[in-house]
Amino acid sequence: MIFDLHVNQSLMSNDELMQFARAIDGGPFHTLWVLDHFASLQEDAQHAMLDPFVLLGALATQTKTVNIGVLVANVVNRLPAVLAQAATSLQYMSNNRFSLGLGAGAAPTSQFAAEHHSLGIGLQAKMSDRHAHLQNSVQAIRAVWQRSNNETPRIVQPSTEPPITIGVNSAQLAVLAAQMNCAVNIRWNHEDLTSILAAYQNEARKCNTQSNISIWMPWETQHTNNQPYLESFSELGVDRVIFLTTEAQHFNEIKQLGNFSFP
Repeated sequence: MIFDLHVNQSLMSNDELMQFARAIDGGPFHTLWVLDHFASLQEDAQHAMLDPFVLLGALATQTKTVNIGVLVANVVNRLPAVLAQAATSLQYMSNNRFSLGLGAGAAPTSQFAAEHHSLGIGLQAKMSDRHAHLQNSVQAIRAVWQRSNNETPRIVQPSTEPPITIGVNSAQLAVLAAQMNCAVNIRWNHEDLTSILAAYQNEARKCNTQSNISIWMPWETQHTNNQPYLESFSELGVDRVIFLTTEAQHFNEIKQLGNFSFP
């Protein structure tokens, strides 16, 4: 099983984030992910919620081995061509270490909709419309990546297409992800975890595509030990566990562990 780290970038200053990235480079985590939000998730946040693509560009220059990615980029926030160009740029800057996570966005009545409402960004009410927009965005992004070098104007392609992970919370979206040959990421304690993963795996078999599943969960130091629940996730077909920093103290805990290895 692969282990990643998901950083809430509003919990640290920019300088601290750069120092932290250098400290964990070459360590046990395969990928260092960042969030895509306009506002901090904490009411008492002391630091700015930095744009993920700008931040990842900086992190690419501070690291050599750890992969970098955004989990997940809301397709409501940027045009597909902008996402495609940002991903291509990060592939060049990181020497092909970038992964693109995409999400369909929140419903206008959800707790995460406030930041969009405050900025005048419209959100689609129907889940099916949000899913369709995500599907169209993936197709459009890949179309930019796969343009012929003979097309004019010439838009530079990534030397390697970044892998795409879809953040899912329903069986419908998991099935779409499999049809698009994308990985999926889901909350570790989702009430429908088993059925959603089964829907994804079944559709992947039908489409003859590779199943690639990750879960995210809050960071705790006990995760450095062999925990039975991690083994149970593996039995469900989970390939990757992504630990999310939810408190500022987590960064110090992780650095103090040094170059540890997971069992």
